Amino acid sequence: MTGSLQRYFSAGVLAIWGIMLGYFVISGRLASYLHPSFHIWTAVSAVVLVLLAAGLLFLPEHEDLECESCCDHLHDQRTPVRSGVTAAILVLPIVLAASISPDQFGAVTVNNRGYIETINDLPSYRPYVEPALPQSDDSQPSSAKEDDTSYISKNAAGQIKAQTIDLLYAAEEPGIRADFEGKEVEVIGQFMPGRENSTQKDRFNLVRMFIICCAADARPVAITVQTDEPHGVPEMSWIKVTGTASFPIESGRRVPLLVANSVTPCDPPEETFVY
Repeated sequence: MTGSLQRYFSAGVLAIWGIMLGYFVISGRLASYLHPSFHIWTAVSAVVLVLLAAGLLFLPEHEDLECESCCDHLHDQRTPVRSGVTAAILVLPIVLAASISPDQFGAVTVNNRGYIETINDLPSYRPYVEPALPQSDDSQPSSAKEDDTSYISKNAAGQIKAQTIDLLYAAEEPGIRADFEGKEVEVIGQFMPGRENSTQKDRFNLVRMFIICCAADARPVAITVQTDEPHGVPEMSWIKVTGTASFPIESGRRVPLLVANSVTPCDPPEETFVY
């Protein structure tokens, strides 16, 4: 196989990888696979791959006659068919990922990975440590003594806009729990029915996928929703739940429970993962 034809194969592989990575970035699909902190590096990688492909195609080829005379037998060993198979192995995975891979997890995957229903099971969680008590001569500005609720936002109806992971933190940490308990909240997530062996048939799970790095380490973070109204939505469909947040003790531990006033289908949020 000639060196020129090998350059075309190599440039084609680099170009396809660069174009496909660029497609994931531009289309927004990358948010379904990767933590936002890696998006810029994926875009940079796409540009670099395309530039390398262009360099292979358009930069002048260095001719080394001595090497060519002594290495012809090595070039001949790499046939076009063999190089084509190699290129297909490198290209097909990312093409198939772009064309047939779903942009969200299915119910089977969620059940197999298991719910995170207590914040202690979250991989990145660090237990809250009470700060040291101030000495008698210590002074703090009045603003430092006030509760910091700047992380709380509300919708037009005045309900707190929360995420499933917020309520898991609130169940574990009293300071955060006071910001949510007994208050009206709005939570968006994916519907999963309650466990079949549960005796409480008026409950279902509201799920968001939590990731540290990418979709490979995603785990479903779930809270329990209680409602007497029929919901009639498919598994893993996106819903908006509004209701009252509570944190009862069940089976010896405090759990987040959202007593729903309404359950309505909705579009997925711009970022489907929580971090």
